[in-house]
Amino acid sequence: TIRTLASLDLETKPSYWLTVCAQDQAVVPLHSCVQVYIKVQNENDNVPLTEDAVYYPSVPESSPPHVKVLQLAAEDRDIDSMQQISYRIISGNPEGYFAINSTSGLITTTARKLDRENQPEHILEVLVMDNGAPQLSSTTRVVVQVEDVNDHAPEFDQKMYKVQIPANAKIDQPLF
Repeated sequence: TIRTLASLDLETKPSYWLTVCAQDQAVVPLHSCVQVYIKVQNENDNVPLTEDAVYYPSVPESSPPHVKVLQLAAEDRDIDSMQQISYRIISGNPEGYFAINSTSGLITTTARKLDRENQPEHILEVLVMDNGAPQLSSTTRVVVQVEDVNDHAPEFDQKMYKVQIPANAKIDQPLF
Protein backbone atom coordinates (compact mmCIF):
# COMPACT_ATOMS: atom_id res chain seq x y z
CA THR A 1 0.00 0.00 0.00
CA ILE A 2 1.27 3.43 -0.94
CA ARG A 3 0.04 6.33 1.21
CA THR A 4 0.61 10.06 1.13
CA LEU A 5 2.31 11.88 3.97
CA ALA A 6 1.00 15.29 2.88
CA SER A 7 -1.71 16.65 0.61
CA LEU A 8 -0.99 16.66 -3.11
CA ASP A 9 -1.75 19.56 -5.45
CA LEU A 10 -1.91 19.17 -9.23
CA GLU A 11 -1.03 22.83 -9.76
CA THR A 12 2.17 22.42 -7.70
CA LYS A 13 3.29 19.00 -8.93
CA PRO A 14 1.17 17.07 -11.45
CA SER A 15 2.83 13.66 -11.12
CA TYR A 16 5.35 11.52 -9.24
CA TRP A 17 7.64 8.61 -10.19
CA LEU A 18 8.40 6.23 -7.35
CA THR A 19 10.69 3.24 -7.15
CA VAL A 20 9.18 0.67 -4.80
CA CYS A 21 11.38 -2.20 -3.63
CA ALA A 22 10.48 -5.23 -1.55
CA GLN A 23 12.82 -7.73 0.13
CA ASP A 24 11.96 -10.93 1.91
CA GLN A 25 13.43 -12.12 5.22
CA ALA A 26 14.96 -15.38 3.93
CA VAL A 27 18.48 -16.55 4.78
CA VAL A 28 19.41 -15.49 1.29
CA PRO A 29 17.11 -12.51 0.83
CA LEU A 30 15.52 -11.86 -2.52
CA HIS A 31 14.29 -8.50 -3.64
CA SER A 32 12.40 -6.89 -6.47
CA CYS A 33 11.77 -3.29 -7.53
CA VAL A 34 9.05 -1.71 -9.62
CA GLN A 35 8.51 1.79 -11.02
CA VAL A 36 5.21 3.42 -10.02
CA TYR A 37 3.84 6.45 -11.84
CA ILE A 38 1.34 8.51 -9.84
CA LYS A 39 -0.75 11.09 -11.67
CA VAL A 40 -2.39 13.64 -9.38
CA GLN A 41 -6.05 14.16 -10.26
CA ASN A 42 -7.41 17.66 -10.52
CA GLU A 43 -9.55 19.06 -7.75
CA ASN A 44 -11.34 22.39 -7.80
CA ASP A 45 -9.35 23.87 -4.93
CA ASN A 46 -8.57 27.39 -6.16
CA VAL A 47 -11.00 30.31 -5.96
CA PRO A 48 -11.33 32.49 -9.07
CA LEU A 49 -9.96 35.95 -8.27
CA THR A 50 -9.81 39.32 -9.98
CA GLU A 51 -6.53 41.23 -9.91
CA ASP A 52 -7.90 43.84 -7.50
CA ALA A 53 -10.45 43.47 -4.71
CA VAL A 54 -11.94 46.92 -5.44
CA TYR A 55 -12.18 48.87 -8.70
CA TYR A 56 -12.98 52.60 -9.13
CA PRO A 57 -14.22 53.26 -12.68
CA SER A 58 -16.16 56.35 -13.72
CA VAL A 59 -18.84 57.00 -16.32
CA PRO A 60 -20.55 60.23 -17.44
CA GLU A 61 -24.11 60.78 -16.26
CA SER A 62 -26.82 60.36 -18.92
CA SER A 63 -24.61 57.88 -20.82
CA PRO A 64 -26.42 55.90 -23.53
CA PRO A 65 -26.84 52.12 -23.19
CA HIS A 66 -23.84 49.80 -23.66
CA VAL A 67 -21.14 52.29 -22.61
CA LYS A 68 -18.17 50.38 -21.18
CA VAL A 69 -17.74 50.96 -17.46
CA LEU A 70 -15.18 48.26 -16.59
CA GLN A 71 -13.77 45.04 -18.02
CA LEU A 72 -13.33 42.54 -15.19
CA ALA A 73 -10.95 39.63 -15.64
CA ALA A 74 -10.55 36.81 -13.17
CA GLU A 75 -7.99 34.04 -12.97
CA ASP A 76 -8.48 30.55 -11.62
CA ARG A 77 -5.27 28.66 -10.84
CA ASP A 78 -6.95 25.28 -11.24
CA ILE A 79 -5.59 23.36 -14.23
CA ASP A 80 -8.69 22.40 -16.16
CA SER A 81 -9.24 22.92 -19.87
CA MET A 82 -13.01 22.97 -19.27
CA GLN A 83 -12.77 25.63 -16.55
CA GLN A 84 -15.07 28.58 -17.17
CA ILE A 85 -15.50 31.72 -15.10
CA SER A 86 -18.79 33.58 -14.88
CA TYR A 87 -19.76 36.96 -13.44
CA ARG A 88 -22.94 38.31 -11.82
CA ILE A 89 -23.85 41.58 -10.07
CA ILE A 90 -25.30 40.49 -6.73
CA SER A 91 -25.89 43.85 -5.01
CA GLY A 92 -25.81 47.61 -5.50
CA ASN A 93 -27.82 47.60 -8.72
CA PRO A 94 -31.52 47.43 -7.74
CA GLU A 95 -32.52 50.07 -10.32
CA GLY A 96 -30.69 48.24 -13.12
CA TYR A 97 -28.34 51.04 -14.19
CA PHE A 98 -25.63 48.50 -15.02
CA ALA A 99 -25.38 45.15 -16.80
CA ILE A 100 -22.58 42.59 -16.79
CA ASN A 101 -21.80 40.05 -19.48
CA SER A 102 -21.80 36.78 -17.54
CA THR A 103 -19.01 35.21 -19.60
CA SER A 104 -16.75 38.16 -20.46
CA GLY A 105 -17.08 40.23 -17.26
CA LEU A 106 -17.75 43.46 -19.18
CA ILE A 107 -19.81 45.94 -17.14
CA THR A 108 -21.82 48.42 -19.23
CA THR A 109 -24.55 51.00 -18.77
CA THR A 110 -28.18 50.17 -19.54
CA ALA A 111 -31.04 52.26 -20.91
CA ARG A 112 -31.60 53.68 -17.41
CA LYS A 113 -30.05 57.16 -17.28
CA LEU A 114 -27.49 57.83 -14.56
CA ASP A 115 -27.95 61.15 -12.77
CA ARG A 116 -25.04 62.45 -10.70
CA GLU A 117 -27.28 64.87 -8.80
CA ASN A 118 -29.46 61.96 -7.57
CA GLN A 119 -26.69 59.41 -6.96
CA PRO A 120 -23.02 60.32 -7.53
CA GLU A 121 -21.71 56.83 -6.72
CA HIS A 122 -22.89 53.24 -7.20
CA ILE A 123 -21.25 50.43 -5.21
CA LEU A 124 -21.64 47.10 -7.01
CA GLU A 125 -20.76 43.68 -5.62
CA VAL A 126 -19.81 41.24 -8.37
CA LEU A 127 -19.77 37.48 -7.79
CA VAL A 128 -17.01 35.69 -9.71
CA MET A 129 -17.67 31.92 -10.01
CA ASP A 130 -15.99 28.92 -11.56
CA ASN A 131 -17.84 25.90 -12.94
CA GLY A 132 -15.96 23.30 -10.90
CA ALA A 133 -17.26 20.82 -8.38
CA PRO A 134 -17.57 22.10 -5.78
CA GLN A 135 -18.23 25.49 -7.32
CA LEU A 136 -15.96 28.16 -5.84
CA SER A 137 -16.49 31.91 -5.92
CA SER A 138 -15.23 35.27 -4.72
CA THR A 139 -16.66 38.79 -4.72
CA THR A 140 -15.24 41.98 -6.14
CA ARG A 141 -16.40 45.50 -5.33
CA VAL A 142 -16.87 48.02 -8.14
CA VAL A 143 -17.32 51.64 -7.00
CA VAL A 144 -18.67 53.52 -10.02
CA GLN A 145 -18.26 57.31 -9.88
CA VAL A 146 -20.85 59.16 -11.96
CA GLU A 147 -19.16 62.10 -13.70
CA ASP A 148 -21.02 65.39 -13.88
CA VAL A 149 -22.20 66.63 -17.26
CA ASN A 150 -23.44 70.18 -17.85
CA ASP A 151 -27.09 69.17 -18.08
CA HIS A 152 -28.78 71.95 -16.09
CA ALA A 153 -29.36 75.42 -17.57
CA PRO A 154 -28.71 78.36 -15.24
CA GLU A 155 -31.80 79.73 -13.49
CA PHE A 156 -32.67 83.22 -12.33
CA ASP A 157 -34.05 83.80 -8.83
CA GLN A 158 -36.95 85.81 -10.25
CA LYS A 159 -38.89 85.75 -13.51
CA MET A 160 -38.54 89.52 -13.99
CA TYR A 161 -36.26 92.25 -12.65
CA LYS A 162 -37.14 95.96 -12.54
CA VAL A 163 -34.09 98.21 -12.35
CA GLN A 164 -33.84 102.01 -12.47
CA ILE A 165 -30.62 103.39 -13.88
CA PRO A 166 -29.51 107.00 -13.53
CA ALA A 167 -28.86 108.80 -16.82
CA ASN A 168 -25.29 109.56 -15.74
CA ALA A 169 -24.38 105.94 -14.83
CA LYS A 170 -20.69 105.17 -15.23
CA ILE A 171 -19.61 102.83 -18.01
CA ASP A 172 -18.64 99.28 -17.03
CA GLN A 173 -20.06 99.56 -13.49
CA PRO A 174 -22.61 97.16 -11.98
CA LEU A 175 -26.16 98.48 -12.26
CA PHE A 176 -27.50 96.73 -9.15
